[in-house]
Amino acid sequence: MRRTWIIVLTLLLTGAGPARAADVIARVGDVTHLKGQRINRLVGMGLVVGLNGTGDGAAYTSAMRPLAKALEKFANPVQTIEELKDTNNVAIVFVNAVTPETGGREGERIDVHVSTFGAAKSLVGGRLLPVPLLFHDPSVGSPVYAIAGGRIELPDPKIETSGVIHRGATLEEDILVGYCAYGRELPHTNDWIDLDQRYVTLVLEDEHASWALASEIANVVNSDLSDVAMVTRVAVAADPKNVVVLLPEGRDPARWISDIQTTRLLMPSAEARVIINRTNGTIVVSGDAKVSPVVISKRGLTITVAAADLGNTDATPIPQAQMFVAVDPAKAGGGNVADLLEALNRLNVPIEDRIDVLEEIHRQGKLHAKLMREE
Repeated sequence: MRRTWIIVLTLLLTGAGPARAADVIARVGDVTHLKGQRINRLVGMGLVVGLNGTGDGAAYTSAMRPLAKALEKFANPVQTIEELKDTNNVAIVFVNAVTPETGGREGERIDVHVSTFGAAKSLVGGRLLPVPLLFHDPSVGSPVYAIAGGRIELPDPKIETSGVIHRGATLEEDILVGYCAYGRELPHTNDWIDLDQRYVTLVLEDEHASWALASEIANVVNSDLSDVAMVTRVAVAADPKNVVVLLPEGRDPARWISDIQTTRLLMPSAEARVIINRTNGTIVVSGDAKVSPVVISKRGLTITVAAADLGNTDATPIPQAQMFVAVDPAKAGGGNVADLLEALNRLNVPIEDRIDVLEEIHRQGKLHAKLMREE
């Protein structure tokens, strides 16, 4: 016998109107970062020694040549690479280090990641010989920004060809981060921007980027800080992701940026989104995601989202009897996606089926939210 479950979600309309979600108060710094606040990568190539016969070996001449140069540097030259034919405890590696978003200062130490790209089978027990690290962008020039070296640890024992040296690189040069720019240096064009004034740019995080939030940030910064700066306006929303803020003459940049980032912000309603990830088996719902009246049947499970019959005094409205057909007779809208997922959860519906149901509702045009898929 076929088993049928019916889930009824109702949208009850009252004279008081729909309930309003609680206001969310955040700070400007919670949803933005400063332009210029970024990591920088330092890269290099070096030799790992001390391997237990798991190195590149003489057959991989790309490793033997730098080994020969290293021996020559230490006054122990070899006549030909053939002399290194039995060397299996050395591997040539790619070295990568990432500086903090706030930059770095000479003498600071940062982690180093090491990976083989030759014939080496394992880095277990290896040590990286001192190697210079350069800036990842060749156009910057070729000063040595750091020196890396030390004992390699394997974060994942199953992957023996990649490792890390904690605090293994010492910065030899300052890596500074610039937060302020003159109007002429900005990529945005606006009649309000003065070419000879300095500005900072607030960059909205991808999850929050929208015209609504960018405009709201500009409004609250203008409201709270214009009088302090003794001007009529200090901020403008340049696009959905960037808000340009004036740095008044004579103001301490650090204090001014702090005042901007701590400005309180009433978050506007989030965009309705349903984000699904089949690999991880997750569904994330944000904003006021709705679903219209619809009937979906899958593997013996019938899901009915029905508009409430206001003339019916029963606690549970009676849905239409049709099956396998999307119905929306009243064009009145249905329930929340979150309510639908909660009902499916109570019935122990597998996550794969929940995702299938959401995708089918979306294909029928009954899901009133942006459906996003992640891998």
